Amino acid sequence: MSRNQNRVNISQVPAQQSSIYTPPTTHVILPSKGRFYPEGHPLHNCESIEIKEMTTKEEEILMNESLLRQGLVVDRLIESVIINNNVSADTLLVGDKNAIIVAMRIEGYGKEYEISVPCPACGHLNEKEVDLSLLKPADEATDLEMTPNGTFMVTLPKTNVVVELKLLTGEDEKIILETNEKTKKYGLERPIATQYSRMIVSVNGNTDASEISALVSNLPIRDSRVIRKTYKKANPDMDMSFHFQCDNCNHERGMEVPITANFFWAD
Repeated sequence: MSRNQNRVNISQVPAQQSSIYTPPTTHVILPSKGRFYPEGHPLHNCESIEIKEMTTKEEEILMNESLLRQGLVVDRLIESVIINNNVSADTLLVGDKNAIIVAMRIEGYGKEYEISVPCPACGHLNEKEVDLSLLKPADEATDLEMTPNGTFMVTLPKTNVVVELKLLTGEDEKIILETNEKTKKYGLERPIATQYSRMIVSVNGNTDASEISALVSNLPIRDSRVIRKTYKKANPDMDMSFHFQCDNCNHERGMEVPITANFFWAD
């Protein structure tokens, strides 16, 4: 239920109608259902989050050249529409951010999203319209060994080590990107190790960073594949797939909805 529906008129005197528009709100179902947020996080065990409709305030964020250059537009948009001011975009899980972005687009510009898709078979550029309202959270994993902190445990088959993993947030992804950019300059880029260092919380119960780093640096490929497979299975996200059929050669396949620069713009 939106916050606008909770208002009660307590005055017996007819009041002059205000000309100020109050944006309606809606609840967005979170793919994570709040399961992977630690205790104390505003979204811990919350299945949805309340957001307001985008207005000219958000349109100005979209047009802010400084935010565009810094790549901060999406995060600023999300924080602008979330009703709970205690929720930071940096602490949101990636899948939950995607759900909010899709909901913002539908509320602001409608469910129809026009995209240009090259056919993987013949190369023909297809103009398609995707119904964003059909995108739903992907099926969740129910067989994970969860902890009260929203992390999950995995026993690695080769080393027999028990690792505790967490899902990456927006802040984690920024740190991984920044670290990779810095190390790339010196030819020391290790994207897999950098990602694992943010994902792994403990090794056999030991949270020491040097212990985690030692494992990450010498992880057998078999164990590495188990970590990636388990993480992918656990990671709650939106199912962004749609059915594609080429207008030229009739080639058919499932494809991901591309989130391009014009996602928040409509004619």
